[in-house]
Amino acid sequence: MEKWKKYLIWLGIFLVVIFIYKFIDKQDLIRVIFKNLPPREASLMAGMVFGDKNNFDKNTILNFQVSGVIHIMVVSGTNIVLVFRGLVERIASWIGRKRAIILGFGVTLVYINWVGWEIPAVRAFLLMSIFYWAQLLGRKFSLFRAIMLIILIMVLADYRVFLSGSFYLSFVAFGAVVINLNKERRWWSDLWNSFWVSLWILPILVLFFGKISLVAPLTNALILFLVEIITILGVLGSLMGLVIPILGKIVLWISYPLLKYILLIVDGLSSFKFASMEIKFNWIFLVGWYLVLICLFIKKSSLRNFL
Repeated sequence: MEKWKKYLIWLGIFLVVIFIYKFIDKQDLIRVIFKNLPPREASLMAGMVFGDKNNFDKNTILNFQVSGVIHIMVVSGTNIVLVFRGLVERIASWIGRKRAIILGFGVTLVYINWVGWEIPAVRAFLLMSIFYWAQLLGRKFSLFRAIMLIILIMVLADYRVFLSGSFYLSFVAFGAVVINLNKERRWWSDLWNSFWVSLWILPILVLFFGKISLVAPLTNALILFLVEIITILGVLGSLMGLVIPILGKIVLWISYPLLKYILLIVDGLSSFKFASMEIKFNWIFLVGWYLVLICLFIKKSSLRNFL
């Protein structure tokens, strides 16, 4: 009996993944969002949750660029981590951790196929896959080796990623988070974390785009914590809207004030005269910039260890 129960669980996992892939279309989910939210808020949610870029007006795009949060208008690595890890950790106690990991892997693959194989999404998916694969094998997870392996995989898959600014932005930002100077959780942690990451990605932004946002650290600190909440509400609301429209409407309207808040912050900060500026870096300045940041990290780490 136990043997048959095990087979039925595996069959259920397989059928769930196939059903989501075969019968739930991304455009149907996006239509549910636009049916239940005002156009501007719906465009932002569709971009953040499903990577839809077709409904943003030029003024909104410009405001997000100037305020330094253009990355939240599309699916990022955060969304992938949220879907993969969130699903695994929540259902592991029900069906077993091994089955939960395999189900999470399958569902996240479907989600990436929906939103597009963008570099940040692929990087996050590979990282989470290696993390959970290590658990399946009972091996210790090494973050440094995982990052090196991910870079190798992406380069072998398409060497042209070296020409993409998002490739460097994705890994540098991720590395900055990993070696974050501020390990303690304080009321000012999010603001400092955002500022620290901004320091690391600033030279790359200048090299590829020739412009930096002076308000980006503040904007990120004020709105990034909402990405996870909006992703959860967007996925649940759009899925429920396909089956029980009134429930989908309720869930999506819960997200309305959050989306409105993001738009108000972005519009307000981008309206400042000195919100962004054009600047030029050469390679010598770039190397010097990172040497200063590395020295700062080493100095602060040594001080913390000494204390």
